[in-house]
Amino acid sequence: MKLQIDLKSRYKFRLILDETWSFGVLGRTGRGITEHQNVDTANVDMIIGSLAGPLCAGGGFCAGSDEIVEHQRISASAYTFSAALPAMLATTASEVLSMIQTTPDMLTPVRENIKTMWVQLDPRSDWVHCTSSVENPIMVLPLKPEVVAGRKLSISDQEQLLQEAVDEVGQSTRWEGTSATIDTYWLCRRLQTAF
Repeated sequence: MKLQIDLKSRYKFRLILDETWSFGVLGRTGRGITEHQNVDTANVDMIIGSLAGPLCAGGGFCAGSDEIVEHQRISASAYTFSAALPAMLATTASEVLSMIQTTPDMLTPVRENIKTMWVQLDPRSDWVHCTSSVENPIMVLPLKPEVVAGRKLSISDQEQLLQEAVDEVGQSTRWEGTSATIDTYWLCRRLQTAF
């Protein structure tokens, strides 16, 4: 993150940070990657995110200078074409944020589960390796390049292998509390798990 801020300053561009999957999870009090990496939020032009991820609510947020926020509020198409957030989702987001602020230790068991999953999967797997941060609850697990090359796996072969892994996670009680999906958006097929 500090490298991106240095580049931003050197080349005069705006830095937009999507905290969707880090807000509420990373950092001592769950304030995201800026807190996790001890970066002053004033160095980030715009921090955006969805409340539908780790907060299990709805809606989103945009934080930045008055100028940035005002531009987003007035110019964004969501302002023109969206309905108000349902009260239940707004209350959920507010309550989860309040819980995290008053009891940051509630994140400790989640972090312990993440470390346990890392120890079980990453160094011990012959098939996949984790490309995510050790603290991240979303584990991106691509097939190891040597497995793909050694077995001459096509994209469809890779998808089938990963789908079998997803199916096992979904059907096995041993993986209780874990969700898995295949991210087919990227060219490299990835297995993502989340607590």
